[in-house]
Amino acid sequence: MESLPPEVARFILEFRFLFRAEVFASFIFLIYGILLGEAKYGTVRSSVFAPDDYQPQRLSDLFTRHKLSHQAFMARLAAVVLERLYGASLPARLFWIADSTHSEKPYSQRVASLGWFHRSKAVAGRARKLKGHCYVFAAHLYRYTQGKQERWGSALVGALLYVKGRTIPQLVGELVKHLRLPEGIRHYWIVDRGIISRGLCRQLAQLGQYVLGRMRCNQVVYFAPEESESGGRPRLYGEKCRVDQLLRRFPERLRRQPMKLRVYGQTRTVEVYSAEILLRGVWRGRAFPARIILLLVPGLAIKPWYLLTSDLELDPCEAVNAYDGRYQIEVNFDEVKELGLGHYQGRSAQGVRRWPLFLSAVQTVLKLMATGKLPADLPTLNWEWYEREDSVGQVRRRLIEHCRPPLSRTKGATASLQ
Repeated sequence: MESLPPEVARFILEFRFLFRAEVFASFIFLIYGILLGEAKYGTVRSSVFAPDDYQPQRLSDLFTRHKLSHQAFMARLAAVVLERLYGASLPARLFWIADSTHSEKPYSQRVASLGWFHRSKAVAGRARKLKGHCYVFAAHLYRYTQGKQERWGSALVGALLYVKGRTIPQLVGELVKHLRLPEGIRHYWIVDRGIISRGLCRQLAQLGQYVLGRMRCNQVVYFAPEESESGGRPRLYGEKCRVDQLLRRFPERLRRQPMKLRVYGQTRTVEVYSAEILLRGVWRGRAFPARIILLLVPGLAIKPWYLLTSDLELDPCEAVNAYDGRYQIEVNFDEVKELGLGHYQGRSAQGVRRWPLFLSAVQTVLKLMATGKLPADLPTLNWEWYEREDSVGQVRRRLIEHCRPPLSRTKGATASLQ
């Protein structure tokens, strides 16, 4: 690792205690190959950075034979990210994003070399094998300053393989457990309307964490019941309403707040309405309190946002700003695919499950360098057609230029025979 910047080398050494000594050497060569682009076309090609006595087969053994706790790896990656971003003083609120690489479709695009996965249980009338699988990623959402503006950034901290038999919200709950997030802090998981569900709300509530997601327009919510003076059995739920009819039927129950939000490249004044509601079906025999947030953009033909948060103390405007940063997970997907997410050529399920973990670590170190959270002295490329030097792709190209060995050496002047 002598050619790597010292900051990147120290980041890799944070995972040393998870591997045996001889296995950690293979891990270093693999990370080196992913950073410089060799592992994208075959993980064994990372052995070009190894000494002459190194056996390339050991890189394949890193994916299939050697023991590695995936939960411990993800927990360590999350801890390193929080340490690099905040140091010893963590903020009172931390935001996390969870999303899947493909939607829930039976003919979704396959990950290369993943092959066919058998169903976990027999289903009458369906084939034994099905293609619909993807990765479920988790990322940390944070703020950083670029020039004079404050922007959203996110870094991947873990991934699980999704195949038919377990739902994506269940895998999100498993990811939350694997990350082993610090206690005493409010953690919010930002998800899209295809993932938010009663089961996810239940799992996060059991762990003492909160959900922040977008609801469907036909979702039915309830208000708290009025106190009855006649006695009798107390009611659990009051009036009910669809979320897209709240503004028309119950305007007196909504609290209005104007705020500024960047929409279509311009900072516009938007209207935020919020109200405390109850959800049915999360817990058996009792209601689940939550807050619903409606976001309207006057003057534009944009459908309203219907957001749900399980934390009643979270300010609605802060919730809208946090959900506005959810698109960063889509940027992470593009970055990790460029690193080679769909190029793994292994044939074992163990290797398929480990490959996105190693890519998440590489994407994280590149993202921290690009956002200035992991400063490194890299050469600038000064391309006339691409002015940005702080994007993840450009940082990777600068790192390749930094690690590129000289192809020739300077020779001293020699006398000419003529």
